[in-house]
Amino acid sequence: MVKVSVVVPLYNAGTCLDTCVDSVLRQSLPPDDVELVMVDDGSTDGTAERADLLARNHPSIRVIHIPRSGGPGRPRNVGADAARGEYVYFLDQDDHLAPRGLERMLATALRCDSDIVIGKVVGHGGRGVPSRLFRASHDQADVLADHLLAFLTPHKLFRTEFLRTHGLRFPEGAAWLEDHRMVVRAYFLAKAISVVADEMCCHWVKVPGRSHHSARRFDPRAYYQAVREVLDIVDAYTSPGDERDRFYAHWYHGKMLRLIKGPTLLGLPVRYRQYAHYREIRRLAQERFSPAVDRWLTVSTRVRAHLLRRNAYGDIARLAAAERGITMTTDLESVSWDGADLVLSASAHLVYADGRPVVFRRVAGRLLWIPPCRLRTPVPDETLDVTDTLDQSRLEFWVRDRETTGDYLLPSRSVVKRHVDGVKETIGLRTATRLDPRTAKLGSPLDGGTWDLFLQADCCGWGPRRRLGRPGGVRPSLPSRAYDLGDARLIARPYWTQLGNLSLRVDMRRG
Repeated sequence: MVKVSVVVPLYNAGTCLDTCVDSVLRQSLPPDDVELVMVDDGSTDGTAERADLLARNHPSIRVIHIPRSGGPGRPRNVGADAARGEYVYFLDQDDHLAPRGLERMLATALRCDSDIVIGKVVGHGGRGVPSRLFRASHDQADVLADHLLAFLTPHKLFRTEFLRTHGLRFPEGAAWLEDHRMVVRAYFLAKAISVVADEMCCHWVKVPGRSHHSARRFDPRAYYQAVREVLDIVDAYTSPGDERDRFYAHWYHGKMLRLIKGPTLLGLPVRYRQYAHYREIRRLAQERFSPAVDRWLTVSTRVRAHLLRRNAYGDIARLAAAERGITMTTDLESVSWDGADLVLSASAHLVYADGRPVVFRRVAGRLLWIPPCRLRTPVPDETLDVTDTLDQSRLEFWVRDRETTGDYLLPSRSVVKRHVDGVKETIGLRTATRLDPRTAKLGSPLDGGTWDLFLQADCCGWGPRRRLGRPGGVRPSLPSRAYDLGDARLIARPYWTQLGNLSLRVDMRRG
């Protein structure tokens, strides 16, 4: 019996089709456990004929041809309807699976009786995957607490019976946010959602300059109508109150307020961003987002929400220019071997692109953010207040596989350091970790290859990431360490790159 049906919508796939298909055929599951269902949506570049040829050569591949629908929703629905597997995985034509991706997700689904399994996804070519979603694996994940809303693409394993019982389908045609509307409803209906974070499952790839389903001009009115429809789904499954407000805050931040900050806003033509883009965002904010949602926003986003309600476009643009490019200065304070562990400590300070530090001021025992530019619109203290969130700030170590770009969180201890100058304060973060190559991949050994080390801050909603290094400091010589893993020998060699960053070369020798 087929265990997993991989559904791939096709439209003028080009040469990427071969990589996608090959990744499915080379899965570590037994061949009879996997089928590939490709649904061609009226391709005109020979994709349909190439897919048919692949199906003739591989009995596990089926191809379905449909008239052009104009979007991935209908091909996905047709593929899911035709699926013979106990589970369905939705993959796009530009993407490819890691060799053990389906095996790991299926094992988790069977062990946890999951309706949905989210396997670790890595983005390429500009695809962004929030690292916080894959900080840890979860047998039973919580949609809000475990940040499942951060990744609403269909790249997930769904129980086929679950999809069919609840009639879960993608909107069809040239629809905006078709994946959000299906996945959000699935999240509400699922009895168990699991996350596999300790091994990469899927590569999510953006190929620039090639025609595909989503290659169309952005239409603010249609786009924000789609956001309304997503919010309607949230309303259908929640009651007014904190839970609904927390869901609303996700779209308010991600699809509205984030688009009127920094490079996103400033990169648009002036008349377009002011009279089309901004206008539609403000219209939706007035319709659906009460001030109660603001408490679940980060401080700079709360300020934008306040300015948006007052139609203070000039202040929003000034803040976007001043806050753009927020980053951090870092200092790798120490690095040395202690037995089997590479022990690291580091510190960081948040700064704006021009090098100015992020500054706060103390008022009546509360700590308030000082925006990096003068705002003509008065902003109340409660909107600027970070007192309760600042102490939750973290500075964390991550390791990333240079070849696959899969990254993994290292356990660390963070401390917030306050630097006081009268009523003003700046914030420093310090952290330390112990990297054991045998367990650094969320409990598993690091794979053979080159691993780069990073620092990432999480402070009041800002989350800059930097390579870990000593560009101008002393770089101690670090010897290799060898580990016996039973059936293999792991050799880890730390080294400094030409730019002064710290990396780790791992050799895995079998036998």
